[in-house]
Amino acid sequence: MLMIMSSGRPDAAEVDLGRSVEDIDRLRLVLLRLARRIRTNSSGRITPSQLAVLATVNRHQRLTVGQIAEYEHVKPPSASKIVAALEQGGLVERRTDPDDRRCAHIAVTRDGIAYLDSVRAAGRTWLASQMVTLDDQDINSIEAALPALEQLLGGGE
Repeated sequence: MLMIMSSGRPDAAEVDLGRSVEDIDRLRLVLLRLARRIRTNSSGRITPSQLAVLATVNRHQRLTVGQIAEYEHVKPPSASKIVAALEQGGLVERRTDPDDRRCAHIAVTRDGIAYLDSVRAAGRTWLASQMVTLDDQDINSIEAALPALEQLLGGGE
């Protein structure tokens, strides 16, 4: 049973998954806190928003500021400000489109790729160090849950 509120979004209490609201809240809280801990143990000199944009540009190879705004669900001026900071830090560069000189594409630099690699390595290291405290059954349970968690993301990551 799924009832949509006037906001267009279902309320957790109105989604009948055969699970309690408490279990859904517990999952939400664990995922948020785990993501925050990974991020704080792997972040460096840029903000989480800048890191998200850097990763998005890296994933798509080259994007316009407007496309970045769409992917990141922010307004174009906000995306432009983030790109400017990344550009100033040498992590991205603007490349003028040879077919349309009015259009610039944003691409990750070598330094940007190296930075992403170091952030990801730090996050993996932290997560692995936490997982060594788990027994094999817990690790197998996490691995078994990965496809369902990826499906929750809708393949967007």
